[in-house]
Amino acid sequence: MTLKSIKLDKFKGVDFKRWQKKMHFLLSSMSVVYVLTTLILEDSGDDATMEQIRKMAKWDNNDYVCIGFNPQKFDEFGKGFIICLYVDDMLIFGTDQVQVDPIKELLSSRFSMKDMGEADVIMDIKIKHESNRIAISQSHYIEKVLKKFNYFDCTPLSTPMDTSEKLMPNNGQAVSQLEYYRVIGCLMYAMTCTRPDIAFVVGKLSIYTSNPGTQHWQAIQRVLKYLKKTMNYRLTYTGYPLVLEGFTDTSWISNTEDNSSTGGWVFLLGGALITAGKEAEWLKTCSLRFHYGLTPICIRCDSVATLAKAYSQMYNGKSRHLGVRHSMIRELITNRVVSIEFVRSLQNLVDYLKKEVARDLVIKSAEGMGLKSN
Repeated sequence: MTLKSIKLDKFKGVDFKRWQKKMHFLLSSMSVVYVLTTLILEDSGDDATMEQIRKMAKWDNNDYVCIGFNPQKFDEFGKGFIICLYVDDMLIFGTDQVQVDPIKELLSSRFSMKDMGEADVIMDIKIKHESNRIAISQSHYIEKVLKKFNYFDCTPLSTPMDTSEKLMPNNGQAVSQLEYYRVIGCLMYAMTCTRPDIAFVVGKLSIYTSNPGTQHWQAIQRVLKYLKKTMNYRLTYTGYPLVLEGFTDTSWISNTEDNSSTGGWVFLLGGALITAGKEAEWLKTCSLRFHYGLTPICIRCDSVATLAKAYSQMYNGKSRHLGVRHSMIRELITNRVVSIEFVRSLQNLVDYLKKEVARDLVIKSAEGMGLKSN
């Protein structure tokens, strides 16, 4: 949640505050996102107890500590600033300091808190504030991972996966299975936060965690060597274009072992990737609360047949197996929630997330998703 909220801000004049809360039980009890719409600095006269905290999480309850906060459906956010909570960390940000100070005073009057100043690192994610842009990276986290598994002094490589090698199941004895688990877990955190360029290979390697072999270890070592070379990559959000756009593609029967296909999709906003795992309709609803969703979400794909079927109003018995989902897509297009446009495969950013590609395409796809070196 913290990562998404930072990405979706307006990037100009943003003041970030990181607070460390000492009341762990409070954070674990608040299960609903609250957004300040009207600030009321009244004292309810009651102490914050566990009973009151549970009441805060109930729908439409504006009492007690959450005075002036309203629960939002679909994780929607109001016009005010945003508060993000994770365990004992809190991020508060708005368009100016005038918005931040009153809520800081309100929360500090109720709970024991420590003001950590402007956010620079949270959850192993570096936040860099520059002129009219925000950049997030995990160079220090990747450095720790490389040192942890003794790969900090390895020879860097330009691609995370060998295009000529096909991973196969290991029929022999597992090789360092527990250590394999640990490496995959560390890579997955970087992948889901700031490194979408390793999504395909990490997803591929995670299939073999139950019985990793020598081939899988060689592949995972290559990923670590790639991260060594690209350690300083960061997602840079310039705020332009402030239009939500998506890319999608599917590789048919990419796995010859079980005849399964691999699909992928990414969504960009403000010049870089914001998510690779949310539905376009959900993002449309969410972006409306930020005043970004004034136009249909443009989803680009490289399948001419898909476009023809999506915009066709004719019934074809050969496609009756598509059923309700196909009708829903047509309805979303008609209602201007989404629009589907054609893009050539070489310009499709998702193409790299579902198959092995050469070095130049790796760089091109990474840059297209907003990944750039310092």
